[in-house]
Amino acid sequence: MWGWVVFLGGTSVILLWMSRAQPFPEISGRWALMMMGIAGLLAISMSSPRATEPYLPALLSGLFGGSGIIIGSVHDRRNRDVILSPFAGMWFVASCVYVLTEDWAEYNNVEQIVGFVLATVVVMLEIFLFWKGLIIGVQGRSWSQAALRQLDRGLIDGERGAVSMFEKSWSVDESWLDAMSHAALAKIHTFKGDLVSAKKHTELLERLGGEDSVEQAWLDQIDSCLNRLKSSNDECE
Repeated sequence: MWGWVVFLGGTSVILLWMSRAQPFPEISGRWALMMMGIAGLLAISMSSPRATEPYLPALLSGLFGGSGIIIGSVHDRRNRDVILSPFAGMWFVASCVYVLTEDWAEYNNVEQIVGFVLATVVVMLEIFLFWKGLIIGVQGRSWSQAALRQLDRGLIDGERGAVSMFEKSWSVDESWLDAMSHAALAKIHTFKGDLVSAKKHTELLERLGGEDSVEQAWLDQIDSCLNRLKSSNDECE
């Protein structure tokens, strides 16, 4: 039982720490806190007068791990989070392997072969999730979406500000994303009065085709956020 507590608690702490580097840290952060809570409940249950079912930690790990894979995959396709699925995959794999091997000696040859194949499949799934989430990493689109959200909130400067996030939203294969980022940064620096930085990003934007290469809806969205911020600042003054 203590092995499950250490495993779930340890991976949850790592997930919570890594979530801080995500464009949308609240997604994996909430799952990390939830799994830390489950690990804590399991630790408390060990001191209970009634013995805890030995399969309970594995079932909880499998249930929340499987759910985390599905939800994490949805967020991955939406370019919002890439680390929830790999960590949820670890919980799911640990559960499956435990269930398959707990009564291994009692299986016949066919059941052992089927169990081995199933274990191999779930491990390969985890390797794929690990490769896609932690090796490829966060895509530029994710930072662009997060930057727009921060700009809409009025958070421009700082480590989690719109400027910092737009500066991370580059892509080698998608030059249109670079153009969107330079267009946004040029407008933001102009709004801030930093004309030197604004000129720099305007020149970089011109190399990519100028504002004509950027969707008008994107430019309108940036202008809308900045106009709202300007109105708020004028009211405060």
